[in-house]
Amino acid sequence: MLQRAKDLIRRGWAAFRFRRHWPWVLVVLGLPLALKPVDSGCAAFLAWVGGLVLVGRALRWIWDRLLFRVSRRLWVILALMSVLPVVALGLMLLALSWLGLGAQVSRSTQQTLAAWEEALKTANGEASDAAALQTLRTYGGAWVDHARALPEGVGETFVGMVWADSHDAEAAASRKDTYLRAVRKEAGGYRILSLNLGVLGDRAQALAGGQVVFQLTPRKAGREGGDTLQIKAGDRRTDKEAPILVGQREALASWTKGQPLQGAGLFAPFNLPPLAFPILDWSTGRPMVLTATPETNLYALFAGFRSGERQALAAGTVKAIVVVALTLMGLFLAQAVAAVLGLVLAWSLGRAVNGLHDGVKRLSLGDFSARIWPRGRDQVAQLSAAFNDMAARLQTAASEREERLRMEEELRVAREVQMRLLPDLEALRLPSVRATILPAREVAGDYYDLFPLADGSLAFLILDVSGKGTSAAFYAAETKGVLSALDKQALSPAEVADRLNAIWCQGHDRRLFLTLAYGTFHPRTGRYQFVRAGHPSAFLRRAEGGVARLHPRGLGVGLSATRFKDTLEPSEGILEPGDSLIFYTDGLSEAQAPDDTFYGEDRLEALLAGSFEDMQAAILADVVAFTQGRPLADDLTLLILKR
Repeated sequence: MLQRAKDLIRRGWAAFRFRRHWPWVLVVLGLPLALKPVDSGCAAFLAWVGGLVLVGRALRWIWDRLLFRVSRRLWVILALMSVLPVVALGLMLLALSWLGLGAQVSRSTQQTLAAWEEALKTANGEASDAAALQTLRTYGGAWVDHARALPEGVGETFVGMVWADSHDAEAAASRKDTYLRAVRKEAGGYRILSLNLGVLGDRAQALAGGQVVFQLTPRKAGREGGDTLQIKAGDRRTDKEAPILVGQREALASWTKGQPLQGAGLFAPFNLPPLAFPILDWSTGRPMVLTATPETNLYALFAGFRSGERQALAAGTVKAIVVVALTLMGLFLAQAVAAVLGLVLAWSLGRAVNGLHDGVKRLSLGDFSARIWPRGRDQVAQLSAAFNDMAARLQTAASEREERLRMEEELRVAREVQMRLLPDLEALRLPSVRATILPAREVAGDYYDLFPLADGSLAFLILDVSGKGTSAAFYAAETKGVLSALDKQALSPAEVADRLNAIWCQGHDRRLFLTLAYGTFHPRTGRYQFVRAGHPSAFLRRAEGGVARLHPRGLGVGLSATRFKDTLEPSEGILEPGDSLIFYTDGLSEAQAPDDTFYGEDRLEALLAGSFEDMQAAILADVVAFTQGRPLADDLTLLILKR
């Protein structure tokens, strides 16, 4: 057991990499030290760091392995089309609610202030002080002062809010307060009617529910003390200037009205849009701005829906609360379902596209056995099916290509073997003989051969097996073997051809035959003799340019076992110095031009009647010019004997 533990520790240490496993070290060392009685803050910090790094790595692993690359884009689209609109709508509703609630508090406070100003104007119109105070008896906190002169900047008909010394004699020397004042000129001076504005803070506090913070700042210089904004006034479609009150940063005074609200989280207090009032410093006549910032929270806003001994909920209110709650819950559930469905669809589509990506990657590396399991019937599934079909076709094409390459290699080897079967004219040192073979395919069904004889003469052969390709080449090679076994010195050309026909008919079907021209030629004396077994006519070209066709009778080899010898007609003669004997296969006479016309023996005869230095090169060049690059339809073989 101890040895096993040692081995386990040794393997673990060998596999340990600090750069990779350091978060685990922090967690393992930090957690025990963070417990009682050690309770080290540094150890807890290390444990938290290691844990957060591990969580980050886990999320990264999920992002890389489980959340496919294509799904990331889909989830971004999902977030843009679902989450962001919900967040934007929520923020918009909160902003509208915040502005609307602030506007309601501002409107109610401004209306209260406007009503007090109207009452103060009405009272200021009374002739006596008693009548004026009687008019303001319901407002409370009204009094009358008389002065011989007004402070600088205060007009004789001034009505508005002022910042002045406190009316309380005990506190007048230590603090100031806000009031509404109206000035009226009288004999010997001015009557100043004042009204305490304590109700201003009470109204804002009652509407908002929390404390109200007041701040007094100097008014910025500008057009009549500030900027203005053109607005429409009601349905009368008339423009009206609304002043924009902007105070400077320095605060001359600040105070609060009411107690601050308590709460946290969803019920945390927050400020409403501030209210601004133009105010005048009574002692200096300087214009200022009084800013009131109400505070509220959700508990204070919905306090009116509470039920108690003196409060009750109306049935309509209960229904409205239930409907709103159910609507919000339904919207939340619908959004949750939409988000889940979006994730599922993103996962499914991402998995399908990721499968396509992996399949294409395997296919690009040459693995044509790669297949994808189509999921569903959508276009991605159709694309997967098309990929499978393409992979199957590529696999088949690859197999066919391998087979074709193998066949081509075999044909290349067969061509090399066939070329080696042909006589080496340079090794034989026969300047009087020129020969060439042009296969229509890799290997040819044509064949020519030369056999030096004991008397100094030369046995020659040119043949054409019916058909083309490898089978014809095989039969041509077989014919070479049979001909090599015959005694060409003792047998005449007709006897050699007859023996060859007999052997051929014994081993082959009648549908397979060959044509040949076989004979002997003595380069020194010029004497020649040959037979033509179904082969194209030979041409005799004299040194002076005359051309004659030589076409003795003869049946193709393999067509008849009994009548073959009787059909043979030997042809013999003597070549004078400069004369030539030309043999060829039908691949030359049947060479076709682009307009499907044949080269023909007449064209060859006309060419031979001309003058040239190299007969073989002239014939081949003329054939190439005639075909204009069109491939040969049949093998072309040319044999020229010259004295």
